[in-house]
Amino acid sequence: MYNFDKLIQRRGTNSYKWDMIARKYKNDELLPMWVADMDFEIAPEIAEAVKKRADHLTYGYTYAPYSFYESIINWNKKRNDYDLKKEWMNVSIGVVPSIKAAIYGFTEKGDKVLIQTPVYPPFHHSVTAAKRELVTSSLIFDGEKFNIDFDDFENKIKSGVKLFILSNPHNPVGRLWTREELEKIADICYDNNVKIVSDEIHSDVIFRGNKHTVFSTVSEKAGKISIICAAPSKTFNIAGLSTSYIIVENEVIRKQMWDAMDFMGISSVNLFGLTAGEAAYIHGEKWLDEMLEYVEGNADFVCEYIDEKLPKIKAYKAQSTYLMWLDFRKYGMTQTELTDKLINEAQVVLNSGADFGEEGIGFMRLNIGCPRSMVKQCLDRICEAFK
Repeated sequence: MYNFDKLIQRRGTNSYKWDMIARKYKNDELLPMWVADMDFEIAPEIAEAVKKRADHLTYGYTYAPYSFYESIINWNKKRNDYDLKKEWMNVSIGVVPSIKAAIYGFTEKGDKVLIQTPVYPPFHHSVTAAKRELVTSSLIFDGEKFNIDFDDFENKIKSGVKLFILSNPHNPVGRLWTREELEKIADICYDNNVKIVSDEIHSDVIFRGNKHTVFSTVSEKAGKISIICAAPSKTFNIAGLSTSYIIVENEVIRKQMWDAMDFMGISSVNLFGLTAGEAAYIHGEKWLDEMLEYVEGNADFVCEYIDEKLPKIKAYKAQSTYLMWLDFRKYGMTQTELTDKLINEAQVVLNSGADFGEEGIGFMRLNIGCPRSMVKQCLDRICEAFK
């Protein structure tokens, strides 16, 4: 029903993904496969809802109506079997600002904050910019998937960590953590009085045979120490509308979090973001299911292409997200050499693995949330440069 093969002209629309390339690299011929938004048209029901609201020609201050929260409650019940309560929720302009609010709300300058690397770069920056001590626990790659080093994780937690930021599902490696893994995380953090911020922004982008687990649902301990950050933005390609939501079950932690969000002024969300988000959760499921099937087809295409034509690259097929983590280490290049070759010879822009932590050196992140012809064009360019 939906045409995900359609090529959309995004240049000249102030698209960060497309138009920032010209400013950053002075080259309009580069193919952008980096910033994590999709090159697909949104579900028509979302567009219709936004247009209808736009036709009411007043755009004053607004608030999230109950119907917005209700759409989230119903969505989580159906997709995640999660019995969510309205009083546990608040709205925010974005997941990253909410993570920053948690850092300021639950830690002091010099306190230790833990992340698992390689991981989404704003995790790193949010901690260091707040003058907190960044503590990292490396994920272990077994050749097929990334796993948690629980001995290292527990030792780091016991070193005096106050807050742990979890990527669930994980960006960039695409792991869906199992209920058992999440429960073990919760036990370790609860026993050491460590609060957890779980970034679940990719939680709806799940491929066949897999299921997302909302962190707070794995145990009573998890519910008592967790702050869940989620949004319709990645799922329905509406990131530019700056609307997300936060879930805190523990009443004491909830008040602290809401106070921190109020202090930072991040709870006044976008009028059209609320409209789009509600429409997405009510009407967008069919679009999402078709998009997931298409993007998983892209992932399979990448793996098959690389196996056949670029065997020195290891393509790790994710369980979640429209991002792929590519291993170029067999080429023996420095990260600078690798990035330069991709930009200057292949004429493609991927995210450098080094931005995700030292563990990402030799890797690149590829965005496959786009028409398959773009994916093929990207791989053809890489193949020509690396042949």
